[in-house]
Amino acid sequence: MTLEDRRRDDGPETDAYKYEALRRQLQADIARMRPDEALPTERQLAGRYNVSRATARRALQALREDGLIRSVRGVGTFVAQPRITKTSKLTSFSEDLRSRGYHPSAELLAAELVEADLHHATALGVDPGTPLHRIERLRLGDGFPICVETVHLSAERFPDLDESLLEGSLSEALQNTHGVRVVRATQHIRAVNVTGRQARLLGVKEGSAALLVRRTAFDDKGHVVEYGESLCRGDLYEFSLVVTRA
Repeated sequence: MTLEDRRRDDGPETDAYKYEALRRQLQADIARMRPDEALPTERQLAGRYNVSRATARRALQALREDGLIRSVRGVGTFVAQPRITKTSKLTSFSEDLRSRGYHPSAELLAAELVEADLHHATALGVDPGTPLHRIERLRLGDGFPICVETVHLSAERFPDLDESLLEGSLSEALQNTHGVRVVRATQHIRAVNVTGRQARLLGVKEGSAALLVRRTAFDDKGHVVEYGESLCRGDLYEFSLVVTRA
């Protein structure tokens, strides 16, 4: 610790008070800033708020752990994109984004007819070889990539799918055009690392952490509507679930 640091921090109690005050001040500042906007450096924060660089560093680390900021080595510290929190409530991707203030959209990567293999036939409750729609989309929030989504659904049940309907919520499109409403879904989630193409689509480094979400959606008659797999950015997406003891 330098002489300047000793003058700024007079002891453990003062240091703890200054750390907490700085952390709260930075939280308030970040709330008024735009994603990817740069924060002051440790040295600048120390001078501006009359704290040591160690205290400034500790406050920034706490904000990183909370997902409010991100640091790029040799470049600086920036406001992070807001995380999308998925709860146990059944909502679409578009609804999740709107609840966080994002404008949801989708970039269509592929829309094709395929024959159901054993895996997708089992998931959808159809015979192998049944024609399926395979729809791959990059899901975006305010034009920013958040997840790569691949959905399979029966082409016999949904023979006509206009590609113009695939720019937003597929669930909403199916309800509006076919009267099919999703009321229940099962989800399986696991941590993965993204590969080359996935990383390029999501705008992250190869090997970055992600969440792979496998979802089977059902209508009010208990019939499977769709089976989907979503690869979500680990730095932007999180799940918050309430569990109880039986």
